[in-house]
Amino acid sequence: MSNDPQPTSAPPEGRRILEPGTQIGRFRVECLVGTGGMGEVYKAWDSTLERSVALKALRAGEEREAGAPERFRREALALAQLNHPNVCLVHDWVDGPSGTYIAMELLEGQTLDQIAPTLKVREKLQVIRSVALALEAAHAKGLVHRDLKPRNIMVAPGSGDQGPKVKVLDFGLARLTDPQNPGEYQLTPPAVSNLALLQALAEAEQKRNADRRDTAANPIEGAWRDASGPHSWEKLTQAGVFMGSPSYASPEQIQGQAAGPASDVFSMGIVAWELLAGEHPFPGEGRIRMRAIVEGARRELKVRGLPSGTADLLRGMLDAHPFKRPSAARVAERLGRLLKPRTLLRWTAASTVAALALAGGVNWFLSRGIIADLAKERPARLAVLPFVNQTGDPRMDPLMRLVLPEMLEAALREHPKLAPLDPESVVSARSTLHLAADGPLSSADLARLASALGTQLMLRGTLKKGPDGAFVVAYELIDAKGTLRQGGEAREGGQGAEASLPLARQVVNDLLKAVDPFASRTSLRRLPDLPAKALEAYARGAECMDRGDFKEAAPAFREATQWAPDYAPAVLMYARCLSRLADVPPEPVFQWARWVARAQGNRVFEMRALHHLSIRYGDRGQWAASDQTCREALELARALGATDFEAGVHATLGVNLQRQHKPGEAEAAYQEALAMYRSAGDKLSATRVLNNLAVIERERGNLKGAEARYLGALETVQSYGDKWGESFLTNNLGDLALSQEGGLDRAEAFFRKTQSLREAIGDQNGLVYTLMGLGSVAQARGDLDRAEGLVRQMLELARKTTLRPMEALALYNLGELNRTAGKYEAARDCYRQSLALHEELKDALMEAHCLAGEAECMARDGRRGMARALLDRSRTLSTEETPYILRAEGWLARSEGRSDESKALFDKALNAARLQAPEIVRELKDVSAH
Repeated sequence: MSNDPQPTSAPPEGRRILEPGTQIGRFRVECLVGTGGMGEVYKAWDSTLERSVALKALRAGEEREAGAPERFRREALALAQLNHPNVCLVHDWVDGPSGTYIAMELLEGQTLDQIAPTLKVREKLQVIRSVALALEAAHAKGLVHRDLKPRNIMVAPGSGDQGPKVKVLDFGLARLTDPQNPGEYQLTPPAVSNLALLQALAEAEQKRNADRRDTAANPIEGAWRDASGPHSWEKLTQAGVFMGSPSYASPEQIQGQAAGPASDVFSMGIVAWELLAGEHPFPGEGRIRMRAIVEGARRELKVRGLPSGTADLLRGMLDAHPFKRPSAARVAERLGRLLKPRTLLRWTAASTVAALALAGGVNWFLSRGIIADLAKERPARLAVLPFVNQTGDPRMDPLMRLVLPEMLEAALREHPKLAPLDPESVVSARSTLHLAADGPLSSADLARLASALGTQLMLRGTLKKGPDGAFVVAYELIDAKGTLRQGGEAREGGQGAEASLPLARQVVNDLLKAVDPFASRTSLRRLPDLPAKALEAYARGAECMDRGDFKEAAPAFREATQWAPDYAPAVLMYARCLSRLADVPPEPVFQWARWVARAQGNRVFEMRALHHLSIRYGDRGQWAASDQTCREALELARALGATDFEAGVHATLGVNLQRQHKPGEAEAAYQEALAMYRSAGDKLSATRVLNNLAVIERERGNLKGAEARYLGALETVQSYGDKWGESFLTNNLGDLALSQEGGLDRAEAFFRKTQSLREAIGDQNGLVYTLMGLGSVAQARGDLDRAEGLVRQMLELARKTTLRPMEALALYNLGELNRTAGKYEAARDCYRQSLALHEELKDALMEAHCLAGEAECMARDGRRGMARALLDRSRTLSTEETPYILRAEGWLARSEGRSDESKALFDKALNAARLQAPEIVRELKDVSAH
């Protein structure tokens, strides 16, 4: 009888052992039954309830491990939450002058490693199933064991036809994740994956080998070999990287990453493999075995007589990727099926066939589900639209518009027949198509949205208050033609955020049942239990983020992560918010989001965290880190079969490579993304990639190739009525024509068409750019008065729409026009105003252009000393040889009598201007000719 992994071991010499008859609270000690990693276990008598119990004592004195009291307390709290037949029950906690104790259920039997040789194959499978059921109960309570091994599993023979009685012990390393008590734990994942433990062990082994050459008798070597030594592999539970038993640890634990439910499943897989095969699934011992676990170098399973499907189940439990492992519930379910008598299976199959035959076409249709026709070849693409809040309570707006769609998308994504889009993509598409950000959409607008995104299904809904005060969500799942595929209601009482999670669960369950009536949903991810305060804070942050108020969003997201540090969406949004601010480096928070998601097996948010982290690295110019992180996200997207995400990562790689001036590699990445977007039917994303490919062609000087790309994208956006996209691409065609020889008329025609489109849709921001294009055409023709009128319109509209960069550019262009007209004082005034704004915007290149423009005015006005000083200052800001800087240097050289140098500078400026600054080509031709 024991509640300890080593019931027969004697306590270390010098340890004070309680004598029989010692009173601990209401418990009277009867005898010592064993010792464990944290203390002794006694058999004791509970005089109040008149029953025998196991009294587990916390080791006292200098021997006590650092952190053991807290771990001991956690064991009691963890076990007290569980009331399951396969988990050892906790009766009481006693903390007094004589020590700290847990009163537990007194168990009969032996540990699994002791009893294993006597078990038959069927009994072994029953034991594994019982362990899976125990873990399923723990995971449902938010508990992760983290140290599952044979000596933590007690087995006693069952009576009659019943299988063995199984109890899972020693939750001393369990991680509490009770969302109602966020203060009970703190999860702080490491910044990067590491093998620190392996390195430390390697160094110890090297030292041992070196010492072995000096002496045959080595106490260190003996300690490694002795299973009871203080550095035993089986007792190494705290090494600065993870807590648990290395031989049964998951790859993520060994690498210092946070352990989630999938880690317990991996440990259970090792236990099951050892039990059935008689050997560890990973070869070697110690460090060699740990490395094999990390690298996935598993042995072949060679066991005869196992039920069909057992080997596949074991291999799945030992998958190197946490998100690919089945849940404990799924393991229990599969083993339950494997353990059914064959006659029962045949009877069940026959009954099913008979029932289907009787039901005929009705049951056949139901088994197909409501979207069978849409998911024949691939999962049906689904857009979850913002739900409309009709309660009259504005506090519910962000929950319905931003948070609920995210919850629904995350839960529905688990179904193999559905491929929900990232809610941000849907919001972005509505903005691009100039549809209302929230509220219901007309049938025509829904059709345009479906066509742009390539979706077969859309989920929409409303929130109202019922007569009884309960919240009522009415939802509709419609296809791209507007046909209703499924509709229903969900009802929940409570206040605000408290009701949102139950409502989301009801909607998800209804939809999954309709999509696949007879499928098991035990393996699908359930929406997490979150404190209402966490959801409220997250919704506030999301609303602030949505309107661009990052300073207000940051504290809201921080509060949400404090209440729910394991909630990956909140951590990721906190990181993204911090990346917009300069107060706190966001990289550690991105890593936090990544490891939280991985620990929970939330593969989608792990991938999103990696993708956003790679974008952050790219924005900072950390190309190697960005490339590595991007490729990790890409590998994960491929493993998931998430085509949309894979395409998005390829597009990000393309942007990074383009910014590194690697057009060939960037083009290859863009082509990968384009093919995937086209295959998925995502026209909106495809046009963005086409636009980037056109930019590459233009930078190469292949203007015809660039035009072909723009025209292809234009045809696509016109097919689904994207007026904004049409105006954007038409404006780009105007810019391109402006760079082509003899293209001024075509350029003006494109800009005029763009002006009409943008005025029609009310795109005031876009009009600023169009006015700039029209002004450039007039300047290129030498019509300076008309050009000035257009640029002044541009300046007025930029100020009205608070587009500060465009305001600064308009002032620069006015300086250019005045300089060309010989109005040097007016030009200098405009350049200086533009310079002040560009300094605020931290645009060093435009600062250099403003200084160069003023320097040219000085040089042409005979003030060569001032001109040179300004040009020297300009060169400290930028070393690029742009047409504007070369032109100023040419005028300074001419004013100083350096004619040949001046001619060379003007010619160089002219060549660069053909692509970069077509509006000054005419001027440079005239200057170069004289």
